[in-house]
Amino acid sequence: MQVKIINNKLDDFGGTFKVRRMNFDNIIVNYPIESGIKNFSFSDVECISENDIDKFLIENKDFLKIKLKRGISVVFYNALYDSIKFDIKEEIENLNVIKDKYKINKRGIWEKEISLIINNKFPLEVIASGQNFKKDEYHIIINRLEKDNFLEICNVEIENIESEIELMNGMLSSFMEVREQFKNSNIV
Repeated sequence: MQVKIINNKLDDFGGTFKVRRMNFDNIIVNYPIESGIKNFSFSDVECISENDIDKFLIENKDFLKIKLKRGISVVFYNALYDSIKFDIKEEIENLNVIKDKYKINKRGIWEKEISLIINNKFPLEVIASGQNFKKDEYHIIINRLEKDNFLEICNVEIENIESEIELMNGMLSSFMEVREQFKNSNIV
């Protein structure tokens, strides 16, 4: 995939770059100077498809919210899309990930446990597995979640995030205090 810079306020306006990585809100491209890569927002670029999977990703950016570890092909997104669409029997307009867990065994078999909501009305739990570095033969199980179960999963994930934020705020305060003490000390 390539991108063309369409934001005329950027120095690279009109330039075309090869995509290196992307997530749901930005794109990292190969850049000819500096560190060799540069980050752009989706709103600053026009994506140029080079194959079917590129076209799929451009049309279904929300699937990029699901993290793929090394060894899981982006083709998995397409397989998951087809499975979900078959299950809910309607087009997928939006997808929000609540929980995304990954594990791999010693034989190179990975498993993902994903809790998500589709179109703001279909809470689903997806258990997917496959062989590392294979682009097919995914095993995908989709279970619809009851409203209470889904809300409980949301509450647990919210509590986890709040605890993580509290821990990070404590670390930040500690670093800021140490910095101020060192700045005000007589040490050269």
